[in-house]
Amino acid sequence: MPDSQRRVGSGELFPTDEPVGGEALIGRTDDVDAIASSLLGAVNVVLAGPRRSGKTSVARAALEVCRRADAYTVAVDLFKQPDALRLAESLTVAALGNRPKARQLLARARQAPARARQVAAMTATVRLKQELGDAVELAFSPTVRDLPPERAVRDALELLGRIADADGKRLILFLDEFQELAAPRKPYGDPDVVTRQLRAVLQDSPSVTVLFAGSLEHVMRDLFGPAERALSQFGSFYELPPIAPEDWKAGIPARLKLDRCTIDDDALEQLIERGEGHPRATMLIAQQAHYVATLEPTRRIDVAHVGAGVERALLADRLKHEQTLAHVRTLGRHAQRIVERVALGTKLYQGLAPDVANRTLRALRDAGIIEHHSRGEWRIFDPLLRRYLQELPGEAPRR
Repeated sequence: MPDSQRRVGSGELFPTDEPVGGEALIGRTDDVDAIASSLLGAVNVVLAGPRRSGKTSVARAALEVCRRADAYTVAVDLFKQPDALRLAESLTVAALGNRPKARQLLARARQAPARARQVAAMTATVRLKQELGDAVELAFSPTVRDLPPERAVRDALELLGRIADADGKRLILFLDEFQELAAPRKPYGDPDVVTRQLRAVLQDSPSVTVLFAGSLEHVMRDLFGPAERALSQFGSFYELPPIAPEDWKAGIPARLKLDRCTIDDDALEQLIERGEGHPRATMLIAQQAHYVATLEPTRRIDVAHVGAGVERALLADRLKHEQTLAHVRTLGRHAQRIVERVALGTKLYQGLAPDVANRTLRALRDAGIIEHHSRGEWRIFDPLLRRYLQELPGEAPRR
């Protein structure tokens, strides 16, 4: 196919399943700049909001701004750290990765044949320990020292400050899905002990600034709000505002232009309305509408393409929604009834004891399925999940 006819993939134009790069973000420039400015100015930031709301994409874009400003960056996703020792290793590896020579030593040690790996790791650690201390061993062989997990994490956190101070840099630490620290299974130990240690070390590391992000807002507020909490007032909360319709109206056509596509004004209005400003849902509908247009093929998207895009978006997420519903059913006898009522906007407490309804609402909130919107009002943030639940056969007439 000639280059002039080659299409840009729908998923490239509107990525939905992974955090997107700063160039693909729509309507978040001011947020990225504000967060980056705070971090570079030595102000810790707490970014909380529902999953799939674009937090990680905004945070990574802010980190990229910080890197361009010559700051070191360390990013760790707590979802991917099963225990304290793995967390300490990830922090150490990411911190050393800011130094080209250390990064090369680490790569050579890890790529060496099995028999030579121990010798390579020993050589690398000897070279780095003289300057940065024993914690560098965690990057090369995390079990080489029989450290208690809490000591390993403390050493890794202290290493961040040492590297920043040694190189005269500001280091930005990004801890994603930070609410995992307070998960019931306590993956890193007692949350109160871990947060006290975290604050104590980082308060003594003036060159390190932290961006905390979490997808369970009530847990994040509990970790950083109450005066008795170790992290109380340790970071400024930053709330991502809804993406304005004007930003979608500018951003979606701009993305489509990369494939030399246009979208009719009424189709664009409908797309934005059906996405309800939800970042992933809007991007997914746009992605699917573009895909439908490529099948005709046409480079002009109209209302029919958007309507088909909505239906395809629902189908694309159906398995995920079915899994969510299966999880809902594990949360209590009345959980499905309650979540359907939230989706429909009907009376939540009808026919249920208030304590039972409240307990079920809290369980659904703790699972990240619903969120408390205002006094006495709950909502499902994802409009595609809401529509799926509205269309289930149930007790109330569907809208």
